Amino acid sequence: MTWHPTYLEPSARRVRKHALAEEVRALVDDVLMLDIEAADDDALSEAEERLAVARKAIAALPDIRANGPHRTPVDSSLFERSPLSGLSNALAAPLVLEFDGDTTRGHATYPDRFEGPPGLVHGGYVISAFDDLLGVAQSASGIAGFTGTLTVKLLAGTPLNRRIEYEGGVRSVEGRKVVAWGRSTLDGAVLAEAEGIFIEPRGGHPGKKLHEQGAAARSGS
Repeated sequence: MTWHPTYLEPSARRVRKHALAEEVRALVDDVLMLDIEAADDDALSEAEERLAVARKAIAALPDIRANGPHRTPVDSSLFERSPLSGLSNALAAPLVLEFDGDTTRGHATYPDRFEGPPGLVHGGYVISAFDDLLGVAQSASGIAGFTGTLTVKLLAGTPLNRRIEYEGGVRSVEGRKVVAWGRSTLDGAVLAEAEGIFIEPRGGHPGKKLHEQGAAARSGS
């Protein structure tokens, strides 16, 4: 039996959190591309002061760390907190994943803050995205494990500011070991290929348990 991590229907307040994360993403890009030598001193000082005020306003709000960030299936979700695919994580592009039968498909558009070589995504981010992709794709096996090994072949540069397509699936299962595959493409051309070996912990993956607990709570069982 397969299982997949899922995007949980966001509450109105969580939608606002996602919007805040998107504003921070835009802010990171704006600061990155700021021409500091050409900036007016007064305008720069005002921007610094406004950012400090905004930071204090956010810091004054309730914090999930007080009760533990894994206290609910929503806050624990890969799709909320992952630095690659977390909707609430301003570090993420984000990488958006969906399920098509036993195949996991996804897409991401990487802005300038992900740049390595000129005009291209940093290789470290290219490789890391496959860890999230294959980590989700392995769930089609019905079990789920932690990353044991991850091998990525970079066949071509991954361009910035272009929609990159992803797909992945399960190659084989042997006991607690799952071998998953993945690839990224642009306009049909393969940019990178990956293979990962995932080992299910004895007692099961905590993410799968949280997924099952959340499903049970929503169904009222």
